Amino acid sequence: MPRKPDPTLKPAILEKVTEHLLDTKLEDVSVRSLGRVLGTSAYPIVYHFGTREALIQAVVDHLAETVTAADLDPASDHAALADWLVTTFGGLDHPERALAARLTFELGSVEALDGHRHQHAAHRGRVETITAWVVAHGTPPDDAELLAQDAVLAARGAQWGFLVDPEHTDVDAALRAVADDLAASTGAVRA
Repeated sequence: MPRKPDPTLKPAILEKVTEHLLDTKLEDVSVRSLGRVLGTSAYPIVYHFGTREALIQAVVDHLAETVTAADLDPASDHAALADWLVTTFGGLDHPERALAARLTFELGSVEALDGHRHQHAAHRGRVETITAWVVAHGTPPDDAELLAQDAVLAARGAQWGFLVDPEHTDVDAALRAVADDLAASTGAVRA
């Protein structure tokens, strides 16, 4: 009977896989190939994470832990909105932030096929955060929801633009422009 893997290996596995994914296409990643990268069999990966997708989600969550979670006070000003957008969606000049965005796109695009809702919930949470800000700045709730949805999609579009064309995309400036547009639509004025 095989012995169980050491549970303290999980953080080490996450670090090594994160490092590996920085310059590896996701289509080239399997549980077996990651086992080879780790110098082991696939068993510790399956034991700790279950599936390739769960491991990739764990890497995204791990990378998110390195970023200070920012809250957006609905009563805050336009500058705070811009800062929140940059903190939440930007900083992609840092390789691990860019990796998190890249992996989030893949996970979000396939999770509905296998019944997962993690990326959907994260997306909805960001829409709700911006909706609360827009409502606090005088927009009716129904209109606020649409504005917030558009802002999140524009923020994701800025991320995508950076991922496919980093030399010609200033994602943080694009995110500040999203904040400018949103503030203009609500009448909020930069402090």
